[in-house]
Amino acid sequence: MAKITSKYTTIAITGFTGGVSKNQNPAAHGAVCLLQARRGANGLIGRKVNSNGRHTETGEAFDLDAATLANWERIAKSNK
Repeated sequence: MAKITSKYTTIAITGFTGGVSKNQNPAAHGAVCLLQARRGANGLIGRKVNSNGRHTETGEAFDLDAATLANWERIAKSNK
């Protein structure tokens, strides 16, 4: 597992599954989605970032629960 610090760290990478932001960037669609986490004052914070070459689309941050983090870690292991 990647070490989670106060800066966003990519936990896992998945294929593109759809937009992650209200302000979508269609150029960022079609490649991969980065599942990222960081430590916040009240626990873990997660976000999804679509990335296609130099184009990105960053989703809204959300409270990251233990079940979602465990799922992301399973995804990371299955990609190795």
